Amino acid sequence: MRARGAWPAVACAVLAAGMLALHARTAAAHPLHTTLAQLSYDAHAGALEGSIRVFAGDLAAAVAKRNGGAPPADDRLSDAATFAYLNVTFRITGADGRAVPLSWCGSRRTGDLVWLCVRAAHAAAPASLRLTDTMLFEIFSDQINIVQVQAGAQRGSALYTRGDGGKRLF
Repeated sequence: MRARGAWPAVACAVLAAGMLALHARTAAAHPLHTTLAQLSYDAHAGALEGSIRVFAGDLAAAVAKRNGGAPPADDRLSDAATFAYLNVTFRITGADGRAVPLSWCGSRRTGDLVWLCVRAAHAAAPASLRLTDTMLFEIFSDQINIVQVQAGAQRGSALYTRGDGGKRLF
């Protein structure tokens, strides 16, 4: 009996070691598939502004895949190409289900990171808005997008993984 009871433990140990080795190989290729969006609502102006941090190479690969081309060697994209991608993958909708128009307010690059800026003028209070964030899901099955929202003293956050739909900001 004891020998039979040991088999599942040995099998689990071998399986776990194999999974760790596979994870180590995958992690070495690219350890982190994530974006971070920070949204801030100005009630006086009725505007929502967002800063989205993304790895430059990942963004270039996703935009190239969407456009059917190859990413640029230096991972640099035009503002127009980047904003067109954001308009499809980072969508804010109002209580009526209509898209809240975003405007581009620039980008800056720091090493292998790009910070993207978008604005929604005349936006309703965040409590009535929904966000869908599918950035990079087309290239990474383990992609995770984190969104943090601030409106005055109120704060909220959301986590998006592949298959998630829109979520309320608060």
